[in-house]
Amino acid sequence: MRFVFFLCIVLSGCTSILDRLSTDYYSRNYMAQIEVSEQNSDGQIAPSVQNVLPRNHDARVKTHTDGGWEILGSSEFNTSGSPRINHLHKLAGKLGATLVVFSKEFDRREQELVKRQEYQQGERITVNGTTVQLQGRWVEVVDVQTNVYHDYRATLLRQGGE
Repeated sequence: MRFVFFLCIVLSGCTSILDRLSTDYYSRNYMAQIEVSEQNSDGQIAPSVQNVLPRNHDARVKTHTDGGWEILGSSEFNTSGSPRINHLHKLAGKLGATLVVFSKEFDRREQELVKRQEYQQGERITVNGTTVQLQGRWVEVVDVQTNVYHDYRATLLRQGGE
């Protein structure tokens, strides 16, 4: 039982650490449609996130705006990185958004050659009964790296008049 509790604490801390170490693509690419004062997002309920197909994104946003919701702003970007959904929740909470229309679409796959240094252990060889230890050395290695790019789009909304 203690192990499970410890594991939960460690894993929740890892998420927080990953959020701090990774790039916040949502904030970096946010474009405000209306100016709002930032709020303290601590203790707020996470916004509702509606995943839609990219071709339906504008129609879904229009449905909400026709229903009295107002657009605070949006974030659009293309990356091969892994945007953290926690960053989107944090941005929405900071701006007072209670609804996010979200879409993601595959864009392309690219490969590139990446050079890196790798340490090669020294060898032990025996010649005519004499054993010699050769020193290790750093060697250059070329790897093929595949990057998969996606288009991301998030529109942040709140009930009109809030």
